Amino acid sequence: MLMLAFGGLMVLLGLLSGGVLLATAAGWSNLQPGWTAWLAFPGLTMLGYGFFAAASGDALSAQLARAFGALCTLLAMAAIAVLVLRSLGILAFEGGTLRLWWVFGCGLVLGPLGWLGAKLPKAA
Repeated sequence: MLMLAFGGLMVLLGLLSGGVLLATAAGWSNLQPGWTAWLAFPGLTMLGYGFFAAASGDALSAQLARAFGALCTLLAMAAIAVLVLRSLGILAFEGGTLRLWWVFGCGLVLGPLGWLGAKLPKAA
């Protein structure tokens, strides 16, 4: 149970980092995320998935991995939507798009990793 709690905390911190990167790039927040946020989004999310996999004999770990995988995918889809809306001139363009591409790319990889982690074979 401790591994699930620690894994959940790591994934939540990773998703928070990704969400702040998305919000600042989209102009929804005035926060100033540093390099730690850039590294924490993929790094802590993968670390959390690792803890879920270590506790894979538990049905709760599979449910958590699926839920967090879905949230990562939603972050990626929000980032690409903002990129497209900006390119069409629907959203005001302020600053570069590197943060949006980062959230999109990482979320596009991390989301399915969560789903795959939920399908790991149970420990013997």
